[in-house]
Amino acid sequence: MSDEKPTKKIRDRHIQIRLTDAEFAEIKIRAGELGTSTFLRQLALNQKIEQPKAKAKKIIHTADPELVRHVAWIGNNINQVAKHLNQGNKVDNEILVTLVKIQADLDSELERIMSDDR
Repeated sequence: MSDEKPTKKIRDRHIQIRLTDAEFAEIKIRAGELGTSTFLRQLALNQKIEQPKAKAKKIIHTADPELVRHVAWIGNNINQVAKHLNQGNKVDNEILVTLVKIQADLDSELERIMSDDR
């Protein structure tokens, strides 16, 4: 095996063409998600033109803004504890037990919310 990386082909040549608005719109439609440069290059070089696979859309869940605010506050407090620990300070076991309980509560609540959304 060779440790050499394949060299990337740099496309440094530029072609300028003139189009009407209608022609440009038609090319954009035909190119779809592929992009006009890639589409026209593949078309001109008689290469197979395949549209990229559609990316899965992100599922956006609705949440109560008040709940989101409270979770953000909890996250802020946890970050303060982490900063405190990273500075070499100690935290007593009671705080650590409380943090573990908060994490378990948040996990169970998140699981409940996620199952309600489906």
